[in-house]
Amino acid sequence: MIRTLSEVLTGTKQVSQCSEEQVAEVLQQADAVLIGAGAGLSAAAGLDYTDEAQFAERFPGMLQYGARCQYQLMGYPFPDEALKWGYLSVGLDHVYHAGQTPVYRTLRQIVGERDYFVITSNVDRYFHKNGFAVERIYTPQGDYERFQCFSRCHEGVWDGKPLVATMLPHLNKTTQFIEDRSTLPVCPECGGPVFMNVRGGDWFIEQPYDEQRTAFSEWLSTMHDKHLAVLEIGAGFNTPGVIRYPLERIVNQLGKATLIRINRDQASGPAGTLSMPLAADEALTAVAGAMGYNS
Repeated sequence: MIRTLSEVLTGTKQVSQCSEEQVAEVLQQADAVLIGAGAGLSAAAGLDYTDEAQFAERFPGMLQYGARCQYQLMGYPFPDEALKWGYLSVGLDHVYHAGQTPVYRTLRQIVGERDYFVITSNVDRYFHKNGFAVERIYTPQGDYERFQCFSRCHEGVWDGKPLVATMLPHLNKTTQFIEDRSTLPVCPECGGPVFMNVRGGDWFIEQPYDEQRTAFSEWLSTMHDKHLAVLEIGAGFNTPGVIRYPLERIVNQLGKATLIRINRDQASGPAGTLSMPLAADEALTAVAGAMGYNS
């Protein structure tokens, strides 16, 4: 078989699609489960940054500026703080009020009573809201609920939810501007712009996640003699250094670990990978069924 350029560059080879029964067997025999989740999982839960119809419904005021999906605006240098927060506050409010979702509930059902840990590039707290213990979740890319100084004048972070709630009543849905500028968030130390505490540059404050990282490392150190199912879901090549590559290294280092890769478009992996080239909800529903659960 001729390997694609991406496969050559990433050191992977195409793996044939496995069955949900094969995945179910590995999970049922596992002593523990390591979940590595990317944007594909939250997309299956309804938070799809590439969905143009969803964007038009949620942010109609942004259409006049040429924007068509949230992905286009990641890292965008908004010319006005009132427009920036008119856009961001709506998206954050949606995430803050999201409840339990079927795909995350199915995943929690699959894990069951097994020992587990979660590492995710998602910053939406959907794992927290769907029955996963907070002390077993590591979010190295940050957290939408925390705000920080954009110039990093100090190392503090704070709760952003009250600030979003204060801004939203002043949103002009036609222009997408926050009309009362006194409600726009500013740094309590320097008075400058703020942003969510999410990785986007050298201004990102990592200290709030040190405890999570330590807990994850300590948990991994106990897995060397155990059968570990490494369940990667929706983690592609946007930020492969956060989930995809680290999980491959973990599987390579632990003799009894098996990589299960669920990814609709990029399911290839190293030899031994159980590959499911399906959307997260479709794959997890099938696996849950094979395990005898009614998802």
